[in-house]
Formats: sequence, C-alpha cells, structure tokens
Amino acid sequence: MQRHIHRAAGAAALILCTLSTTSHADTRSLPIADAHIHYSHDSVELTPPERVVALMRAANLKFALVSSSDDNGTQLLSDIAPDLIVPGLRPYRRRGETGTWFRDEGALEYVETLLATNRYATIGEFHLFGDDADLPIPRRIVALAVEHNLVLHAHSDAEAVERLLAQHPDVKVLWAHSGFDGPEAVAAMLAKHDRLWADLAFRSDVGRGGSLSPEWIALFTAFPDRMMLGTDTYTPERMYFLPEHASNARRWLAALPTDIAEGVAWRNAFDLLMPHWQANRATTACELSSDNAVVLSESPLITVTPLTEPEVSQPFSAMLQICGSELHNAAVRLDGSMPSHGHGMNYDPEHTVIADGDDHMTVQVDGLVLHMPGTWAWQVELRTDAGRTTATQAFSLN
Repeated sequence: MQRHIHRAAGAAALILCTLSTTSHADTRSLPIADAHIHYSHDSVELTPPERVVALMRAANLKFALVSSSDDNGTQLLSDIAPDLIVPGLRPYRRRGETGTWFRDEGALEYVETLLATNRYATIGEFHLFGDDADLPIPRRIVALAVEHNLVLHAHSDAEAVERLLAQHPDVKVLWAHSGFDGPEAVAAMLAKHDRLWADLAFRSDVGRGGSLSPEWIALFTAFPDRMMLGTDTYTPERMYFLPEHASNARRWLAALPTDIAEGVAWRNAFDLLMPHWQANRATTACELSSDNAVVLSESPLITVTPLTEPEVSQPFSAMLQICGSELHNAAVRLDGSMPSHGHGMNYDPEHTVIADGDDHMTVQVDGLVLHMPGTWAWQVELRTDAGRTTATQAFSLN
C-alpha cells in the first residue's frame, strides 16, 4: 500500500527516530543507475564514445538512460555498450529547440521516423510547461508513448505533468529533476499520481555536504520505489562529472536503510525502465533480436544474445529469448558448459524476467563468466505446463 506524506516535518522527525535504530547501507561499492544522461552533438565532437563508456564504467554504473540532441550520440553509445545504455528518444534535432519543439511538426516527424527505425525505453527528456502539454504535438507524443510502450521523461512543472498523465490512463511519466520542487511538493505529486516517478538530476540540494535533510529522508522513506538518481550531462564537460557524482550519491545514500538506498541507487530505475526497454528491444515475439543472436532451438524458438563480446574470465550479460505457443507458467535457466571437460561455469548467474507472456519470454542473464578458453556450449532448460525442454549450442571462446 502506498504511504503518503501529509505533514512532512512531523513525519521527518518520526522517521529520524526510527532510522536511528535501523542499520544503514554500506554504499561504498553500490551500483548506480543514472537515469538522466545526454550525449548531444557537441559532446560527440569533444568526447569519443569510448571515453564516455569508460567514464560510466569508472562510476560503476549498472546502466544509464541516455538521450541526445540529435539521436546520433545515443546510438553511438548503444552500439559499443549495449549492456550499459538504455536509449531514450529526445525530440530535439539540435540544441535550441527546447522551447519550440511542441509547436514544430518537423520535430514530431523526427520522433515518428526514429520510432520506426530504432528501439527506446523513453521519449524525452523534453521541456514542456503548463497548458502547452495539451497542444496537439504533445498529445501525439503521449499517444506514441502508449503505442510504443515508452515512458515519458518530462522536464516540466507540476501542471504539465498532471496534464500529460490525464491524457491516457496507461501513460507513465519520469519527472526530470523532480520538477526542481522541494521534497514536500514532490511527495504531494507522488501521492496523487501512482504513474509518476522522479529523478534527482542536477539537484545539489539533495545530499548537500554528504548528508540528507529530514525532509528528503521523509520523502525517500514514504516513496521508496519512486525516486532515482541522475546527473544531467547537458554540457560536454559534465560528462567528466559522472564518477564524482556517483561517489557523492553513495555518500549520502548511506544515511538510508539498505533497501531504500539500493532502490534509489539503481533498483527503482531498473524496475521502471528495463521492462519497457527489453520488451521493445525484443521487438516482436519471434524475431531474432540481433545479428549476434545464437539459435539453440527452432520450436520453441530459443535464442541467446550476448550483450558484449564474451572474454575469458570477464563477467558479461546475455539476453535469453523464448518464443512458443505454450509458455504459461514458464521457468527458464541459462548455463554454460564445456562438454569435453565435463564441467560448467564456476559462477551462478542472475536471471531477471523482463517480458513474460503466454507465447514469449525475455530474460536478462547477468554475471555470466567463462573462466577458460576452448569449446563451450550454451545450455537452456525450459519448464512449462507442457513439460521440460532442453536446448544446447556449441561455440568457441579464444
């Protein structure tokens, strides 16, 4: 049941008393999901995509939501680090369109063209305020978000957010910068709208000096699954702030109980964005998700797609996709083995169901480690109401 803040000051005092006897998180190595990164054309000119990815990995980012003006920067990063980048579609072809895009038919055509070409988790971050949210182009953007299973990432005031949410009962909004509102106002909006989440990008008032105010603690405690982190690399030089921003966030997250700190750090962003991204990434139930997909079985269609090139003793992730007619109550597991040696992996990977239907299933598998070179085999065990299916496919690791 959703907990609400009605009197933030009183709630904060009560929460502080409770937290004084609660064990706090050890956040020094906590993964971070950054839900607000841009890699626009000026950043592309100044910072190679390989350097950007290196900065993200130095920050120990679990993943990053990236949108850009134009979309080229987002695609560059996604191509070289598909395990790290969650693409968002910004309706800007270049800088300077933040105040005009919602009256510009060319901007709408740009969005529709890219939606037909690429896959995304969000539309945004876009700037939109007041009753401009009810103009025809923003209304079409809401309809496209619902049609394409996307979250709206809105840099907006509370009025525009409410107008966007009112346009369709299924639309979800990630409120960029939490509207730059105070914690009490953010809490009031979250209490009113269960399809609203908020990021903390460019909020220097959160965790100032490495500590949290009672008001922010009250907000995180009342809405532990609705807040997430972000940096906002709106200028090229801010890209180099990613590791420092992550380190600073870990410092003030230590003031929270472990489960809340982990939620704000990465899990809330994962739970909101990943189902949309992975479902859209799979595109249709029974098409190969990429040229890297390895087919283990034709009926049902079972494919494994490594998200990065496997290297000896280096952890990596893979996408497991199953397409068939009887997948109700399905359970699936991906493993790797070396048939000639009679052993498998030394590590137990983590399986996360991203999309689940009666005729398709998509699972992200993290923590795969192939500890020696040679001939390996993917092994998939699938259990459904109809019985048990196993599938294997050999591959070489140099």
